Amino acid sequence: MRRSWLGKLWIYLGVLILLILIVFPFYWMIATSLKTFAEVSIERTVIPRQIVTTNYTDLFRQTTILTHLLNTLWISLVTTAFSLLLATMTGYTITRYETAWGEFVARFTLFTYMVPSIVLLLPLYLVLQAAGLINTHAGLILSYLTFTLPFAIWMMRAYFQTIPQVMEEAAVVDGANRFQVFLWIVLPQAMPGLISTAIFVFILCWSEFLYPLVLISTDELKTVTVTLAALTGGGQNIKFGLLMAASTVATLPIILIFFFLQKYLIRGFAAGGYE
Repeated sequence: MRRSWLGKLWIYLGVLILLILIVFPFYWMIATSLKTFAEVSIERTVIPRQIVTTNYTDLFRQTTILTHLLNTLWISLVTTAFSLLLATMTGYTITRYETAWGEFVARFTLFTYMVPSIVLLLPLYLVLQAAGLINTHAGLILSYLTFTLPFAIWMMRAYFQTIPQVMEEAAVVDGANRFQVFLWIVLPQAMPGLISTAIFVFILCWSEFLYPLVLISTDELKTVTVTLAALTGGGQNIKFGLLMAASTVATLPIILIFFFLQKYLIRGFAAGGYE
């Protein structure tokens, strides 16, 4: 009994320490955004003595972060939609028509996802420049697909492999064609996998920094990650309160997504969203 009690105590203690390590950076970010300049730069208090919203008012007055947030939201949603559409059809085809080429495509997509973005940057820039898509959201969306699509295909393939084919075969016997089977039988069962894949693809798009930095030069078209980089000021005279306020605003949409869709995310993992 004592060993069992001590074992549970160590488990709870480990979970508590892990929780503190995860939550504390978020607390520090939010707390710093609500401190005065003196508390941030001179006193460096852990708990704000005086809560102010000056950093947030200065953020929206001095920067165009709201426009950049809307740009990031638009680009992330469109990229996620295209990635899910193509990855769902590809993953279903690979798992239902089991051929050597299908397995090759699956593993090749995983390999392309592992290629660093900076390796693809120059050839991608030249292709988009030839197509007249530099400094456009369309070009940025196409560049995002180079890493979101392979990731989404691999996740959807793994999820489709967990769905039994009994109901599909019964529907085919009843006269349904392959598209009807996919639309009315497979997709409803794959909804947790779709949602979990969509969340991760959206986060990949939301946090991307390299492609927007290189491919976008007009301020009205930039994304929020470029805004955060600009607020660092090259490492000199950083306004940490302003930077933490911008970081809080940029992080809030992702936190809300996890808060409202976490049950689908866990269900997608449990059912085979990853291999």
